[in-house]
Amino acid sequence: MHIGLFDSGVGGLTVLREIKKVLPQAQFTYLGDTARLPYGNKAPVTLRQYTTENIQFLDSLNVDVIVIACHSASSVALDLNSSAQGTPIFNVIGPSCVEALNQTHNKRIGILATKATTKSGVYSRYINDLDSKAQVFSQQAPLLVPLVEEDYGDEEVTQIILKSYLTPLLRQDVDTIVLGCTHYPILMHQISQLCGSQVTLIDPARSVAESLAPLMKEPSQEAGEMNIYLTDHAPHFLEHAAQLLNSSRPLLALKPLGPTAK
Repeated sequence: MHIGLFDSGVGGLTVLREIKKVLPQAQFTYLGDTARLPYGNKAPVTLRQYTTENIQFLDSLNVDVIVIACHSASSVALDLNSSAQGTPIFNVIGPSCVEALNQTHNKRIGILATKATTKSGVYSRYINDLDSKAQVFSQQAPLLVPLVEEDYGDEEVTQIILKSYLTPLLRQDVDTIVLGCTHYPILMHQISQLCGSQVTLIDPARSVAESLAPLMKEPSQEAGEMNIYLTDHAPHFLEHAAQLLNSSRPLLALKPLGPTAK
């Protein structure tokens, strides 16, 4: 099975990592739209256009499944169940909402997300459609994506910014927080330390990986091929990829594309 994924940068690699754990024999193609990073501050109509172009590119490679490994893009594409070519499309929002409801005890759920995802209100609508008694509290965290992209995860400034974003959610007595951007799990350790053990963190990457597991029909003994495409030069991308995918060997085929990922 050939799985295609896309995100604006390295964040979607957290989704690829989790899917690879569940489906190690699958072939993967990852598109990082680094020319148009970040997605979180873009208008919905712009995000929809980017999403359409990225799906068209992955379709041109004849992938079997497409994963929108980005919350901002997923928030404007929940109606897309398949591409124009008929390829099944999965997003990262639905599975994480289900997991959050499974984990919460007090039905007070926090959402840490980008501006685009927060403004869309998609998490509140989706969760309340599943459970009308759940209360959802959203917090924009626009600075986290650039900090992750620049590998500032362990810097003091990141701790300060994380605390400023998490404090309003913790004051609402949430017992579950959805990391509503695929970049955020890269800061899982730092976020966990600030939230404490009483708060469950939902990594959407794991949720979507589990939803894909039933699709693998013909297991193989060999690891599948992996290719990565970028729409522009990204200085730290390969270093991030090696760390996130737990590999020191050059397993990535870096193939820069034009700015529209076509």
